[in-house]
Amino acid sequence: MADQTILSKDELTFINKLMQRNGNGTAERATGFRLDGGPQSNELLMQLAAHAELSLQAEFDDFRMTFPLQLKEDELHSLDLQLAPPAIYERGPVTRAWRLHLEQPLPLLETDGGKSSLSVHELSSHGVLVDAGKRRKPPKHFHLRLALPDDTPLEIDAHRVRELDDGLAAYEVEFRQEKDAERIRSFLYRQHQRLHPELQPELPVDLV
Repeated sequence: MADQTILSKDELTFINKLMQRNGNGTAERATGFRLDGGPQSNELLMQLAAHAELSLQAEFDDFRMTFPLQLKEDELHSLDLQLAPPAIYERGPVTRAWRLHLEQPLPLLETDGGKSSLSVHELSSHGVLVDAGKRRKPPKHFHLRLALPDDTPLEIDAHRVRELDDGLAAYEVEFRQEKDAERIRSFLYRQHQRLHPELQPELPVDLV
């Protein structure tokens, strides 16, 4: 596939109008697109959505963004297409999930709200780099709560995939609920916009 922006600037601007956040920082889905390609086309899309993950992709010089899509059929058999916050990938010899290097580590909390001995130093849409302390061995897995800035903590299950020096370890993360995965992607999307203002003319200003 040739390197190109699959979504145009105007199309991304239109996506911006379909996406909004409420005041407390949690995600609230906008209406999205209304689709009506006729019975056969609509049935084909519904079958695809039932057996595969649908997405819109936008490609830039160094990044690729994948917006997950959901299809819902109304009583008139028209389809509503809704967009979720995107997963962000870095493009290069190997495409990998974009990792946010946190200026201030995020604490991992116990179920009672108290701080654990672990903190997150890097964050991606499905992984974390955790500091267990120089004198502690990072656990093979953990179930804790991640405290996002200005948001309620969310539960994560993490399994160690690589151990580094000085008590650091990389973990693959699973979320108990899809809305928690969306919250992570929403947070990362906002931080990506802040760190890459040169892309702002091309990207939606707001996020779901």
